Amino acid sequence: MTHYVIRVKGTLSRELTNAFPSMEVHSEPAQTVLHGYLHDQAALAGVFNHLDMLGVDILEVMHVPQPDDREPD
Repeated sequence: MTHYVIRVKGTLSRELTNAFPSMEVHSEPAQTVLHGYLHDQAALAGVFNHLDMLGVDILEVMHVPQPDDREPD
């Protein structure tokens, strides 16, 4: 499983954020941050598609490496 952070334009309502039960949600001024673990890229694509269907603009997507993902020194 991989941890992702997805920053979108605007503040999403609780109704909209409930559409992403596997993601935690934090509102910031004029932005909403969804973050959580997704099983694979198909799950990530599903989140993207859902945001697109809702008319939400994606501002940023980050993959958050886990300690096991680090490159060897």
